[in-house]
Amino acid sequence: MKKFLLVTTIYSLAGVSLVSCSDAEQAAQEADAPGTETLPVVVEIPYDTSISIREIMASLIDPPADALWNSVRVVSDSTGITEYVPESDEDWAALRHDAISIIEGSNALMMPGRRVAPPGAEGEFPEYEFTPEEVEAILANDRASWIGFASQLQDSALEILDAVNNRDTEKLTEWGAYLDEACEACHSVYWYRAGI
Repeated sequence: MKKFLLVTTIYSLAGVSLVSCSDAEQAAQEADAPGTETLPVVVEIPYDTSISIREIMASLIDPPADALWNSVRVVSDSTGITEYVPESDEDWAALRHDAISIIEGSNALMMPGRRVAPPGAEGEFPEYEFTPEEVEAILANDRASWIGFASQLQDSALEILDAVNNRDTEKLTEWGAYLDEACEACHSVYWYRAGI
């Protein structure tokens, strides 16, 4: 389990003091007084990062994304053309759950300290995919790009959440396409071997 540090600031004239809500205004005035020191306080936050990136993708990202992509579609078969759109309150509630799962799954992907996959894991098509060890090397070399891709995923899901909240199927379709683009852009760097 990884522990993350949160640094906060406490204002005090002589050490650290606790301030009640009723004393908040007085504390603010004292903090602005000449000679006041600003003391950093380190708080450990016990985030657990033992769940791997691959497991987060398989649980919090992929199934909800599939549900969102399939929520508005047209199917042509032997019976004719059928258009599917969310209709009931339950349909929209399920899509809202899916969007939130991707939003929070993206947060989880951005947390440092996660392994790419459980020990000994292999891909379904190892000849076409990077190994977990190769992905970890890519991440170690350029973590900023990973954060950028995860942020794009999250931004798309936030727009989808807005579409769901407003029951806007046109926006849901539009941002579903952007969500797909965000996924594929990331996969082209961290999953698929170049030239395959």
